[in-house]
Amino acid sequence: MVQKSATTQKVGASGFTKEEELLLNDFSQNLSTKSSAIFYANALIVSALPIWLYWRIHNMDLISSAIFFVTLTAVSTYFLAMAYKNTKFSLKYKIASKREDAVTREVMRALADDKKMSKKEKDERVLWKKNEVADYESTTFAIFYNNALYLAIIIFLSFFLFKNSAPA
Repeated sequence: MVQKSATTQKVGASGFTKEEELLLNDFSQNLSTKSSAIFYANALIVSALPIWLYWRIHNMDLISSAIFFVTLTAVSTYFLAMAYKNTKFSLKYKIASKREDAVTREVMRALADDKKMSKKEKDERVLWKKNEVADYESTTFAIFYNNALYLAIIIFLSFFLFKNSAPA
């Protein structure tokens, strides 16, 4: 490992310091395991709702249509999870820029009494908090938005487009 200077951390194999790698991970489009699990669990629940709709309201036989239900639920789960991811990252930067002033004020107010902390460290805390807030808000809004759109499409298809067709 090569050392940049006496004040910076050691450089890893990628050529970035650990701080730079953390910053790149915060703004990359890679999902954490937790976010991925949340997205797929949520997508599975929402994708399974049409099974109840077609089984109970449209009187489709659950057993004879099981392959159809399982296949479409798996496909829609995957596509919903990808939609969550894409929406999350398109919204994250917009939300971060809108929340920047409020987060900066909040963090600076919390760190106002700490005279030992350097300006650089305070700025890093502000950036970390801004990223955390934007990540949380974009995740929740992406799930809400895509669920509402998916269910609206399913209801439209179910009740308006296929209203005169037989259940089978």
